[in-house]
Amino acid sequence: MTDVLVWRCPVELESDDSSYSAAVLAEELRNLGMPADIHRSFGIALISVWIDLVVWTNGISYHWWSGTVSARGRRLYAYNPVGDPVTAARRIAARYAELRGGHPLSRLVEETQCVLPDDRRPIDLRGRRSVPPVCPE
Repeated sequence: MTDVLVWRCPVELESDDSSYSAAVLAEELRNLGMPADIHRSFGIALISVWIDLVVWTNGISYHWWSGTVSARGRRLYAYNPVGDPVTAARRIAARYAELRGGHPLSRLVEETQCVLPDDRRPIDLRGRRSVPPVCPE
C-alpha cells in the first residue's frame, strides 16, 4: 500500500489568495520579531521561518510541522485557518522558540549580527527583549 496525497479544495482559488495570506502571516511573524521569507508558486505560498519550520498556505489554511511524529513514523502537522493569523503567528512563535533552543546560530551569523543596528537584531522569545550578540574583541 502506498500513500497518496489528495488535495481537495472546495472552491477555486485565485493565485493571489495564498500570496495575500502568506503576506499577512509574515507581517504578524515580523511583529513578533521572527524572520519570514515568502516563496510563491502554483497557488501555494511558503513562509520560511527557521530550520524545520516552513509554513505553507493555499489561501484557506496554514500548515507547519508540529515537531511530533505519529506511531507510524509520520510527521504530524499543525493547522490554523487564515482568518486568524494572529493566533497562527503565536503558535508558530512557540515552535520557533523550541527550534531556536535546539539549533543555535552559527558563528558566522553571530558575527554578522554584531554589525547589525539594534532594530535589526532578532528577539529572544523566551523573555529577554533582544539577543545580545557575542562579538569577538
